[in-house]
Amino acid sequence: MQPKDATVIEKPLCTGCSACLNICPVQAINMLPDEEGFRYPLVDSEKCTECGMCRETCPVINPTRRDNFKYCLVYAGWSRDEEIRLSSTSGGVFSEIAEHIVRLGGYVAGARYGDNHRIEHCLVDSSAGLVRIRQSKYAQSDIGLIYGDIKSLLDCGKSVLFCGTPCQNAGLFRFLGKDYERLVLCDFICRGVNSPTVYESYLRMLEGWYGSKIDFVKFKDKTYGWNNFSTLVRFTNGRRYLEDRYSDPYMIGYLRHNVYLRPSCYDCKFKMVPHLADITLGDFWGIAKTRPHLDEDKGTSVIMINSDKGRKVFEGIKPGIRWEACTLREVSDGNPCLAKSVARSERRDEFFAELRNRGFEAAMTKLEGRQNLPGRLKWAVKEMRRWLKDASEKGLRISLRRT
Repeated sequence: MQPKDATVIEKPLCTGCSACLNICPVQAINMLPDEEGFRYPLVDSEKCTECGMCRETCPVINPTRRDNFKYCLVYAGWSRDEEIRLSSTSGGVFSEIAEHIVRLGGYVAGARYGDNHRIEHCLVDSSAGLVRIRQSKYAQSDIGLIYGDIKSLLDCGKSVLFCGTPCQNAGLFRFLGKDYERLVLCDFICRGVNSPTVYESYLRMLEGWYGSKIDFVKFKDKTYGWNNFSTLVRFTNGRRYLEDRYSDPYMIGYLRHNVYLRPSCYDCKFKMVPHLADITLGDFWGIAKTRPHLDEDKGTSVIMINSDKGRKVFEGIKPGIRWEACTLREVSDGNPCLAKSVARSERRDEFFAELRNRGFEAAMTKLEGRQNLPGRLKWAVKEMRRWLKDASEKGLRISLRRT
């Protein structure tokens, strides 16, 4: 007999995909956030009938490959629609795929910013709805009960495109129990998902700096170009925050320190090639080294076709994209996370302890304060230049000190 509030899987292994939540026939499972904001399943033994469906559906406990995945075709490409390309995270290829599905009368499931800019999965069936799920969101999304909604649509003969992390795709596939002809799975080259608690603490820090509530969040804005992508935040008082990947503290913690990823991401079980999804997308980092004509600094997408179904979708969007065949080696050279997890930061526990006690700014200041002297001076000079530039148009605000 399971103890009250038991877990489905050992916590360090759980990806938070929510397949167990969606499959439970008696609603005995709740996905509850821990102190880092990551959701984990808890089983109420008073409701649980011990049917075992939760463990049978878990994609970590039951790894899945599809027999019809015989190849991995690789392309670089971008949308021919300049507006879509520039407003997208990479080259806008996801938008072209999503528009293709919508034109066929189908639905698209992807992550959006919900209330208070929390990240959640939703279903849309129009071009207008696609705008909300276009860009990447740099914290783990809440899947909720969307797998069941997708199954209902598929059972009614509707086409569905699902876009999520590799583990979320695996969770959906295990939940469905079979490969629906009208389902297109789309994932991306994933570096790992960030803590929702850290993300929300970062947003609260910015609201304190600018003395206003946040109105709009966009990661990987291309104001300074695709290669030097930025974080853009707009506030209800009309002011805005715009910092590139080398200056924004949230991106520094994510990209330089690997300090607030979900624990399971440091040993991801979904790094196989080809992926379980029909199509894998990503940024084609490093493409300028081998094919400089494919880097206009506006966004170039990796497009990996993993199945016959994915190939058919790709054929359907070709008129709307600029594309060129590439090699898997070119992808892996610029995207090591295709096949390898990032290392867990030795200072992760220290960071979260500081975050709980003093907030994001203090935690990042302490983390960055241990940089070597040349690095600290570099960041200090850049920070001073930014402060001088912002002071006249934005007024004084607290700045993250790295010296």
